[in-house]
Amino acid sequence: MLFVLYPLDIVQDGDIVRVITRTKFMAALDLATIPSAINTYERLLCWAAQCCQSISNGEEVNVITGATSTPIAQVQVAITADNRNRFIVTAYLPVDTDELNSGSAKTWMATQDISGASPHENLLSN
Repeated sequence: MLFVLYPLDIVQDGDIVRVITRTKFMAALDLATIPSAINTYERLLCWAAQCCQSISNGEEVNVITGATSTPIAQVQVAITADNRNRFIVTAYLPVDTDELNSGSAKTWMATQDISGASPHENLLSN
């Protein structure tokens, strides 16, 4: 587990500068743990979504007011109207709107973490 301090505000009082921060716990991604068989964006998407499903540990989000909650991340297999088996990938990841609207940051950097847990070990090998 990794924790990161994010600056929220900087306050200066004479010669004293205080940085007000928030702590976020997150599961650090070690690029070396991405299985070597993942060699396409599609496989990477599916694997990353399965890792998010694993680390969310059943956490749910209320997507539609008055409806039952849904898992924050899930990967399912379904037969679609064209009669093909397909992965259905759903994720409701929290977003930092200040980062999202930043003129210099990449949009994916606005994604906030859903957990400090690590994915199940079966996701970290071929």
